[in-house]
Amino acid sequence: MRCERIIILGAGRATRMKKSSAQTASHWPDAWRQDALSRPKPMIRVGEEGQPFLQFVLENALAAGFSEATLVVAPSDHVTESFVQGWNERGIGVRMRIALAIQDEPLGTGHAVLVAMEQDPLPSQSGFVLCNGDNLPSVRALARLRGVPSGQALLGYDRMCLGLPPDRVESFAVIEMQEGRLVSICEKPDVSTINRLHLKGPVLVSMNLFRFDAEILMPFLLALSPHPKRGEKELPSAVQAMIDSGHGLEVLPIAESILDMTSLADLEHVSHQLADPNDPLTLEVCASSPEDVAIASAHGARRVELCSHWECGGLTPNEVDIRRACEHGIPVYSLIRPRAGHFEYSESEWEGMTHQVEASLNSGASRVVVGALDAQGRFEIEKIRRWTDLFGAHRLVIHRALDASLNWESDVHALRELGVLRLLSSGGEERAWDGQARIAQLLEWGFDVTVASGVHPDQKATWQNMGVGAVHASCRQKNERTMKYFDGTTYPVSADAVRAWFP
Repeated sequence: MRCERIIILGAGRATRMKKSSAQTASHWPDAWRQDALSRPKPMIRVGEEGQPFLQFVLENALAAGFSEATLVVAPSDHVTESFVQGWNERGIGVRMRIALAIQDEPLGTGHAVLVAMEQDPLPSQSGFVLCNGDNLPSVRALARLRGVPSGQALLGYDRMCLGLPPDRVESFAVIEMQEGRLVSICEKPDVSTINRLHLKGPVLVSMNLFRFDAEILMPFLLALSPHPKRGEKELPSAVQAMIDSGHGLEVLPIAESILDMTSLADLEHVSHQLADPNDPLTLEVCASSPEDVAIASAHGARRVELCSHWECGGLTPNEVDIRRACEHGIPVYSLIRPRAGHFEYSESEWEGMTHQVEASLNSGASRVVVGALDAQGRFEIEKIRRWTDLFGAHRLVIHRALDASLNWESDVHALRELGVLRLLSSGGEERAWDGQARIAQLLEWGFDVTVASGVHPDQKATWQNMGVGAVHASCRQKNERTMKYFDGTTYPVSADAVRAWFP
């Protein structure tokens, strides 16, 4: 099932945040206090450079493979829309498709999700991931939830690993499950419930991180009644009704921390954690099997380009391999190439490639990697234009067919006019190291460039200093095997070669 969208809830009252801001001692920065009193929680500025918390949520969602986001906001919110527009629009094109849904009254999480689905409808047979706007799950957690094969799932966080104050954790809703499937979510667990669950293993809590099938969930949201005391339509009630009617929901256990903004006192910890430097360079590994993806994911790669038949330069992978690859918790970009050889394609091949793009996205690929040349050796702009109309420019990555263009600069500008932001490029040279001048030019023009061809770990500092955000490497090892009649040589991804990028 296709799952390209994340719905982020950001229209709550933020009662505890505002109350703590009015009462807390004055040693907290005035800027935090003012933001907490006047801004939605996701828009409180906690980054070192004044970035709002929402920016980190969106960046993690983008890195996890999402290409769409729906933000639920209150009608009084006058800051989120302009911020999102500035963050998302990159001059050439957009990072992802983003829409705002207005929740006129804060009538609960179930109502907020319904508002998002009604104001920004999802395509048929598609799913979405739900996230609170005041929580920051890791990229890997979001990617894992996005890639779950069963369609509907919930991340169950080990309450001992959350990294949050114990008194707060004790109030979190706990998950009851049987054979990996959700049975119920207990909103206010007592000691006896915790002790009973602890006998079965780690006690898991819900942080409201779900993956839903939109068509299954919708009728249960529509049927929600307001809570008799609070008057709100809460999502857990819809989830329970859905489960009771026979629809399954897989629980994915996870043992890691999560950032949570409940009160003003949380902002210091959140700000400190967000300032913790991570390796800014994304390693994209060229994988040709789900096993390759598993190795790449386990040893530090942040995404993969998946192909089949790597030995001939890579062909379009099959849908089963895409689905299996998506289970390993990192985004999968699918190569679209119907055969070996040159990049000039017939109309029949173009028709087949269009079906391959759609099938790859429907199977879970985050993006598709495409390219072609015409009979004059120019990049095939008009055919790519069809795909930007059909699938959106934000879902396309242009591969190294562009580097073989006989009029590279002109074709680059034509792609810029199409709004295609992402390029996989060696700067028009056989090896990226020799194409540094053109790569620098692409970056200056505003493209999101993944540097490819002959890149090595010892070049890492150079690429980073240039402002490159990602490199594409094969990370292969030759595996020779004697076999009668056939060549038994394979080239699997090497764990050592992946780890070499992360000394």
